[in-house]
Amino acid sequence: MDGGLGEVLEDLYEAEVDLHLELERVSERHRADAEVAGSLRALARWSERHIENLSAAGRRCGLTIGGPLHAAGREDVAGHGSVRAVGLVGDLRQVFGDASLVQLDWEVLAELARARQNRELLTVAERSIVETQRLLTWVETRLKELVVHAAARP
Repeated sequence: MDGGLGEVLEDLYEAEVDLHLELERVSERHRADAEVAGSLRALARWSERHIENLSAAGRRCGLTIGGPLHAAGREDVAGHGSVRAVGLVGDLRQVFGDASLVQLDWEVLAELARARQNRELLTVAERSIVETQRLLTWVETRLKELVVHAAARP
């Protein structure tokens, strides 16, 4: 694919799939906290829509990206992050890291779409940037709340 568009779409697709799966895993691990689990499931639906949009954009560009959702490059899908971080704070830090990478990749795709004057792709990218930023803001706010709550404990 000329200009790296294919590589950007494929990289973003893989990062978005990883984020989606992480959101689902964290939601399941913290299902006892209805607010957290529900919010994470809603964010996972946004991510799933992004994945669908990326697959469609890839097809329009002559690429075949998509298929079953699986974690690219992650060895332990069910328990990813369980060794490095315990609890909701660690899980949300992982989600924040994954979402930051996705956000950066969406920004790169938006710039590429601007340069190519591809309005359709730019619209998808801009909408996804906004939603991913909302995800990042929610995670950051939740992390701050958890820290404040933990600091208030004797």
